[in-house]
Amino acid sequence: MNFIDRIILTICSICLAILSIIIVLFPLGQFDFLSISNISGILKTIEGNYLYSGIGLAFLLASIRLIILGLKGDKDKTRITYLVQRSDYGEINISSDTIVGLVESVSSKFTGVRNIKTKVDILEGQLYIHLKGEVSPEINITETTKELQSKVKEHVEKCTGVNVNEIKVVISNVTEPIRNVK
Repeated sequence: MNFIDRIILTICSICLAILSIIIVLFPLGQFDFLSISNISGILKTIEGNYLYSGIGLAFLLASIRLIILGLKGDKDKTRITYLVQRSDYGEINISSDTIVGLVESVSSKFTGVRNIKTKVDILEGQLYIHLKGEVSPEINITETTKELQSKVKEHVEKCTGVNVNEIKVVISNVTEPIRNVK
């Protein structure tokens, strides 16, 4: 939920809390200013004043926005999937986050490749790894990415015992060269 949605939610919550307090205390006779004649007078002053229509429309749109957010959920979060293996002693579940950690442990040690973002898909017990990163200008991109694919494949297969079907590497940018500090 972004900042604006949080503000809308806070304002709606405060208005709902005030309305709830009024509804709870109204039967107890605590609100003399909410008598039938006073409410009628308030409604007559609102009639013809389009500012109140604008405020009501803003609350309606904010409510619709919050309903949509509630139904849609948070799709930015990655769904954790598990790689399931069977052994003589039972079942082993390896999460996609674990595989991401294995990949990042190899890619972080790689010279010339930086800011690697890893995504792992597990489909029917098969691994598909997607890497997106940046390279230094002084390296050979083809050779370096092939070596990265090879090292990642070797490390993940050794640690999990599962065959990696595909490793896609996307190079999105060339970074500034690292300067030696004297």
